[in-house]
Amino acid sequence: MSRYQAVLKAGVIAAGLAAAGTGGAMAQDCAEQVDLTFTFWGSASEKNDMETAIRTFNESHPCITVTGQHIPNTGYVEKITSMLASNTAPDVAYLSENQAFAWAAEGRLLDLSPYLGDTPEDIYLKNSIYRVGDTLMGTGLATGVMLIYYNKDVFDAAGVEYPPAKAEDAWTWDEFVENARLLTKDRSGNTAADPEFDPNNIDVFGVAMPAWWAGWYPFVVSNGGDFANEEGTELTLNSPEAVEALQAYQDLIYTHHVTPTPTQTGTLPAADILMQSRKVAMSMDGMWRVTDFNDTRMNWGIGVLPVFDTPYTPLISTPKVIFAQTEHPDEAFEFYQYVSNPEEVGLFKSGLWAPLELTYFTTQEGLDKWVTSPEGEYPPEALDAIVDYSLNHTGEQVPPYQLRNIGQIFNDAVNPAITKMLDGTVSAQEAMDEAVANAASLMQGRW
Repeated sequence: MSRYQAVLKAGVIAAGLAAAGTGGAMAQDCAEQVDLTFTFWGSASEKNDMETAIRTFNESHPCITVTGQHIPNTGYVEKITSMLASNTAPDVAYLSENQAFAWAAEGRLLDLSPYLGDTPEDIYLKNSIYRVGDTLMGTGLATGVMLIYYNKDVFDAAGVEYPPAKAEDAWTWDEFVENARLLTKDRSGNTAADPEFDPNNIDVFGVAMPAWWAGWYPFVVSNGGDFANEEGTELTLNSPEAVEALQAYQDLIYTHHVTPTPTQTGTLPAADILMQSRKVAMSMDGMWRVTDFNDTRMNWGIGVLPVFDTPYTPLISTPKVIFAQTEHPDEAFEFYQYVSNPEEVGLFKSGLWAPLELTYFTTQEGLDKWVTSPEGEYPPEALDAIVDYSLNHTGEQVPPYQLRNIGQIFNDAVNPAITKMLDGTVSAQEAMDEAVANAASLMQGRW
């Protein structure tokens, strides 16, 4: 029996005894009463669901007591760093990718190879597994992909067909632009496709696009470009393929006038609010926003991203780790698995998280635990736009999970160039040439 199987067997026995009403006796019979600390961030609703999961875990595992510690995202790393320095690091934790990979390389995180085995790709979505050299850092907390959300009523009024949910039917970039022009209207009712359209008096925008990397990077990849060379020693965002996609992204603002400028974005409500008020027809955002749209009364749907050459969406997650300082690795791993279980945590059914394990994407029994559950809150097109998309169109792991020093590369080279590009002060070629030059001394290879 493997170490992982032994841990699971012990958990099943404990849960069964607790369910039979023998929890008190079990606690007295424990060889050791184990206390664990789990640190996490998140919104009020995520905090509530996580605290519920912790409570149910403790009830079903009488020999283990997990104490949750919710820490605001701002200042999270500083808090964990202080805990590490004082030998009070949590046992299990969320971590940002910027910190997680560096700490794994320094040996501060537990190598989970004894638990996850040599081929975790047989169990999990491959891009949710994180390695640093020979160290298997573990998996993400959950998964999510980038999508197009849309207001069906705005589309119906404009006579525009909904964005496709199947990757093989995805709009081409040109089709996406043309439909966004038909959905964009000035205050006189002219669309961006009309000769009389006034770009200085826009009433409804066709689409809201994010400025962070998950907004523009998918189109670089779809067009055959990449973030860095194979060795991770050179930024390659100034390649013809990357620049073509990035220039098209900029053209949405200044040539086609279908998405707000950064200045306008800063003064307008959030994209989902604009969609509710019919001031934006579409919004590109993460799958995790399903839970927010469910809280609205809007007639909304989801579709896949437009393509240049091949369908692509990034698979995004938050690294979930066990610290090497833990005195109880087996019990910590048991909770590590539990907190990402769609059958135990309500955040999967509510639309904030998608699972990690393949079985939840490839079997009807697994799908019924979240996306097709009677308690689930997903639109019907989610089977294509989330499930199939996650399984078959996420390519290789995204740069934040592969490249060393990625935080500084973004902060000092890429993000300033993207800001200039989206501000319209430079072309995509000029912006990316500058990014590549500024990144030259920062590139340190891949993990």
